[in-house]
Amino acid sequence: MWMSVKNVMTKDVVCIRASDSVKDAWLILMEADISGAPVVDDSSNLVGVLSMSDIFRAILERLQKARSLRELTMQMTDASAVDREEVRELSLAIRAVADTTVGGILPKEQKVFSLSPEDSMERAIHVMAEHSVNRLPVVKGTEVVGIVTRQDIIWYIAGRPGKQHDVSTVS
Repeated sequence: MWMSVKNVMTKDVVCIRASDSVKDAWLILMEADISGAPVVDDSSNLVGVLSMSDIFRAILERLQKARSLRELTMQMTDASAVDREEVRELSLAIRAVADTTVGGILPKEQKVFSLSPEDSMERAIHVMAEHSVNRLPVVKGTEVVGIVTRQDIIWYIAGRPGKQHDVSTVS
């Protein structure tokens, strides 16, 4: 049976602005209990997708640069001094990334994949599998109107409604 993305997508989408600090974005993701979200510019146009992996990658890149610089410039033989320096470098890397804008850490080569509400679930599955992405923003024109995640796909394949379709009420 052919089903369109609009029947499965999560409609209440958490979006992050490219101008937000990574720290604020991280808090938004943690509070929403999600691992990634669409990134929009100040005009609400989709410009990318941020994942926790992008944040960790940015921290790791800064840490590796600091380590390389230390190894080239310092001759440390005291193991405890090296340990202290590594902890300091990690702290500085986290702080630097936290203060960076989301747009500043989005992968430059990132191709943004998205769907239309009218696209089929078959297309959503194909795009996710072919490009190894975990979430696909659903756009109408340039506005993000939903998101389809791997979890939504699992619910769809299992024949059960996902959280966006949960009709249970609390009494």
